[in-house]
Amino acid sequence: MISRRNGVALAAIWLAGPAKAHAFLPEGGFYDRFIEGTLVVFAYPATLLPLMALGLLASLWEREGFPRAWPALILGQLVGVGLAAATGPWIVTVLMGAGALVAILAALSPSLSAGEVRLAAGATGALAVAASLEGHGLFELSLAIHLGILFAANLVVAVAAGLPRVVLEWRDDAWLRILWRVAASWIAAVLILFLAFTLSR
Repeated sequence: MISRRNGVALAAIWLAGPAKAHAFLPEGGFYDRFIEGTLVVFAYPATLLPLMALGLLASLWEREGFPRAWPALILGQLVGVGLAAATGPWIVTVLMGAGALVAILAALSPSLSAGEVRLAAGATGALAVAASLEGHGLFELSLAIHLGILFAANLVVAVAAGLPRVVLEWRDDAWLRILWRVAASWIAAVLILFLAFTLSR
């Protein structure tokens, strides 16, 4: 039997409209534009969840996983800024698919090499930024919006990686590690649901 919370979540996904390019406000100061950029990441599950999955993957891979993967994440984000102009609505679908794969890897916790984790970080960063700037040319938007998107993307990954690290440093019990893997599996499940509804429209 589906619980009330799961029923509400399924209804919200069912009623959600198709993904569209982000419409940025034509006016506003640096701070307003910066906040607008951060909200593109924070307010859209299709962007937020893959970045959270990446943070969990890095932290469950090894204790210093995020610092080791961070350069690849930043490089990927810079590539995403350049790729954004060539993207369309399909980029969100690709991002959700990649995010689901990253979340599944985090949940299964396989033995990954540093190169594989860096590849996941670079690809997720590139897709997340390209999806956030979908269709907009290089610096067509203000610098503040770009900075807001980059700041929020890095913050999400850092927090998602930092929480498991702090908890596991406090107490590295098997059940706590399993708990974080379960969280990753829930992210994968939500992204797969989003993908199913997006592709069915």
